[in-house]
Amino acid sequence: MVAVFRWHGFTQLIDEHPDVFRVVDGNRDQLDAARFERRFQRRRQVCEKHGIGKYYTSYDEMLKDPDINTVDITTPTVLHAPMAKAAAQTGKNILCEKPFCLTLKEGEAVCREAEKNGVTLMVGESYIFMTSIEKVRELVDAGEIGKPQQIRQRFGAWVERAGALDPGREVTEQHRGWRMDSTKAGGAGFPWMFDHCVHFFATAEYLMNNSRIKEVYSLKADISWMNDAQQDNIDHAEMNIYQPEAAGDIPIMTWTYDDPACQGVWMRAEALNGKYDPMYGFTLSLIGDKGMIEVLGEGGKGLQWKGKDVHLVLHRRNGETETLRFDEGGDDIWQSEVSYYSRAHTNQIHEFVGALTSGTKPRYTGVDGWRDIKTTMAAICSAKEGVAVKVSEVTDERFAR
Repeated sequence: MVAVFRWHGFTQLIDEHPDVFRVVDGNRDQLDAARFERRFQRRRQVCEKHGIGKYYTSYDEMLKDPDINTVDITTPTVLHAPMAKAAAQTGKNILCEKPFCLTLKEGEAVCREAEKNGVTLMVGESYIFMTSIEKVRELVDAGEIGKPQQIRQRFGAWVERAGALDPGREVTEQHRGWRMDSTKAGGAGFPWMFDHCVHFFATAEYLMNNSRIKEVYSLKADISWMNDAQQDNIDHAEMNIYQPEAAGDIPIMTWTYDDPACQGVWMRAEALNGKYDPMYGFTLSLIGDKGMIEVLGEGGKGLQWKGKDVHLVLHRRNGETETLRFDEGGDDIWQSEVSYYSRAHTNQIHEFVGALTSGTKPRYTGVDGWRDIKTTMAAICSAKEGVAVKVSEVTDERFAR
């Protein structure tokens, strides 16, 4: 049986197999009585709706249940590794949300425990399970652009759908506020980067035929010039989760791969760093010797070809340009033309369940999640130090400086 901490992607599976799921709420000791009661009632309603007969208010209580063999962890980042390690020690299979860990040491410890106890450990790296990104990899494998050699990632604003994230609710330490607190979200002063660079680097390696990133160079920019009027505009914009990084802005990252023919760049321009890009969300271009692919990722919107909105463009050096759309009902959260929160998370969970039932290794493991944490640390170290940083030379001590 599976203990569930997330809802994106799991509700369909719960409806199909209500007998194999259990619901776990937070630890009652960490919540005030009124908030606990509200959450308890919400979880009870979910269980009743989906026909789930058992739910917990304590993680430790759930781990003692011999009927539970799998857990899905989507708590604040600071709890990922401790909860995953405890689950592995009690023989539970684990799907853990990204970022996998706050330190390399604790991530290594979770991987060791998973291997020692013979359990499956998958990290929830959802970008590589987006339909649009999976299609890019399919085209690469088919040789449509020849040898992929350069990836250009572009990040514009994520714009929330009206009411999707309860914008009227006050941001507190328990409600979203932890995401910009490095003690809980990681990042050594750059929590937004720590939370999202794992996505960017996982995608960069996945689409470069899994070649590993070798060295990262990041530029740090001063955003203290952003005046009160601009800050007020940010506070009342259509983005209610994040705020500008207190330590400054990292608007550009470049990197090399173990394959010396390959390189990548990521560029950010949105209200949170005082810049403007008409393209929404995460988009990228992948360049080979025989062609190029442009595609929308999370929250993506604005890609066009000959005046028409499209989701993917395949440019062939000696052939016709082809466009594709992935009409999957849009996104649950973002004003986007592609489905991330719905489809990517569902695809990811199907991958995890498939690995469990077939006894195979999932496409993105704990080791992969640990590796992308290390690459993210290299990017942040580079911004702080003003030098290119090799991923192999990153340590917890260096990152914490």
